[in-house]
Amino acid sequence: MSVNFVPGGLFEDDDARQEQAFRYAVDAINSDRNQLTYARLSAQIEQVTPGDSFAASRKVCSLLQSGVAGIFGPQSPHTSAHVQSICDTLEIPHIENRWDFRLAHDGYSVNLYPHPSTLSKAYMDVIMTLGWKKLCIIYENNKGLVRTQEILKNQTWQISLRQLPRSQDYR
Repeated sequence: MSVNFVPGGLFEDDDARQEQAFRYAVDAINSDRNQLTYARLSAQIEQVTPGDSFAASRKVCSLLQSGVAGIFGPQSPHTSAHVQSICDTLEIPHIENRWDFRLAHDGYSVNLYPHPSTLSKAYMDVIMTLGWKKLCIIYENNKGLVRTQEILKNQTWQISLRQLPRSQDYR
């Protein structure tokens, strides 16, 4: 006897790679019979507009009515906060994968993106392992500086900061 679990995914227009990764993860779990021996996942995906929390809440309600076991996404901070609030109220797991500076999340939320202090410590470990004494930090906005705060606090390195121009494509 097999049980069917339905994870719900909320993806924004420009989240094609995240949606693909979500689908791949569901397929990978389903193809490995050691993962969920007596269960199968069946992804249900909805598209949302970035920042449109009202439309996102309607999509969440639609997903919940169909019996989803949890909701993944979306990326937009305001929309994600709204989805998180609904999930917490209804005690439904909410999984995020976006940059968020907050240390604590609500009881039913998990953010898979590393916390800025953790990322900063990882950067420090790489710099120390490679033995660098001078480095340049190139950042786009203040959020980029937050991600490197532990490096900036360290007084043993010579650090140069460069902010990327706002109007140019710097890929």
